[in-house]
Amino acid sequence: MRLRPLALCVLLSSFSTPLLAQSPSLPSPDSVRLDRLQLMQGFPPPAERQVTAANFLSQYPNVRWAFHHMRELLPSRNIARGAGPVSELPVGEDWRERIEALRFTGPDGNELSFIDYLTDSYADSTLIMKDGKVIYEAYHQGQTAHLPHQLWSVTKSFTGLIASMLIEEGLIKADAQVTDYLPELEGSGWQGATVQQVLNMTADIDYSEIYGDERSDVLQYAVAAGMVPAPADYPGARELYSYLPTIGAAGEHGQGFIYRTVHTEVLGWLVRRASGQRLSDLISERIWQPLGAEQDAYMLLDRHGTGWAGAGMNATLRDLARFGEMMRNEGRFNGRQIVNASVVRSILEGADREAFKASGRDFQPGYSYRNQWWISHNADGGYEALGVHGQMIHVNPAVGLVVVRLSSHPIASSGYTFPTTRPAMMALADLLR
Repeated sequence: MRLRPLALCVLLSSFSTPLLAQSPSLPSPDSVRLDRLQLMQGFPPPAERQVTAANFLSQYPNVRWAFHHMRELLPSRNIARGAGPVSELPVGEDWRERIEALRFTGPDGNELSFIDYLTDSYADSTLIMKDGKVIYEAYHQGQTAHLPHQLWSVTKSFTGLIASMLIEEGLIKADAQVTDYLPELEGSGWQGATVQQVLNMTADIDYSEIYGDERSDVLQYAVAAGMVPAPADYPGARELYSYLPTIGAAGEHGQGFIYRTVHTEVLGWLVRRASGQRLSDLISERIWQPLGAEQDAYMLLDRHGTGWAGAGMNATLRDLARFGEMMRNEGRFNGRQIVNASVVRSILEGADREAFKASGRDFQPGYSYRNQWWISHNADGGYEALGVHGQMIHVNPAVGLVVVRLSSHPIASSGYTFPTTRPAMMALADLLR
């Protein structure tokens, strides 16, 4: 049976470059400001302004409300900040006017300002830190700072970091086979793949993640995770642990990088099995509480309570800035070493850049993908955690720069927005250098 293609905006990765050749007609960002849409206003809200689990992905601009209220639509589990004090997020000189006026050349050769870039990327909020101090913080649609925002694939970088920590501690062996930890996957596409190959997404499986193609396997993943409702007569798996073992083998493992969210779901399963803990609890105990986060975060769940390791995390802008600053300082923040510096350094080494080229992601030239992080290999040593619809944590160690942008762009693909993001980040680094 086929699902509606529109239900496929499950926002987990990027379209391939050829699909971006079209120039879609997009609504004016000003016409879909969250503070003017009046979504979910009234008791009850009018039918045309109701956002539900069935329509938030398929009817733009419903995502502009949904991305701040995901736990009201889908089941979730808390990532507790704990009872400790909130850590300081120091404020430096106000650079707002200079940053917003900054001009740079976009991928089409036209010049635009930084505020144009934020507006055109449907940014919901942006925070910029320089040398550990906040120099820019803006909530572009009248939203408030305390609401967690849907992070989509930025979640992968948290999962990858937790796995990297467990590898250093010896709880997981990077060169072990996935089936050593998950015998349920024997006979699946992950048979013979190592943990490191899953971390770097170089394990080859018979799985396509092509949005807009109603035959794509990503539709089955979306139903299994609970992102989209299953039709009553849907014959496939309706939870992650039932779905993952059904994915078959393809080519030889370790030959090329192909971005597939189900690899991260396997990684999340492996982390839970090896540690005996839920992923949300690991993030809380090992990252969120030590950071001194201001707000609880949370993780979205399938119908059996399994968190989406590849897409389910929601967190606030300021707490993500704390996390980015911790990464910039090689795991140190809030007066303590939260993640061993060797773990961060290992991630930043990157992976095989030639293998990365096979992915067709021409909008990220020179990049590699290691342990669920995007590594630029540029002169500044920049790297990112990225999620579709414009979610981003960007770190530039050479400049002391951390940028967090949360967005609700009408187009899921990072491939649509990242060609402008790259020169924007380069121009910002040069301004602050």
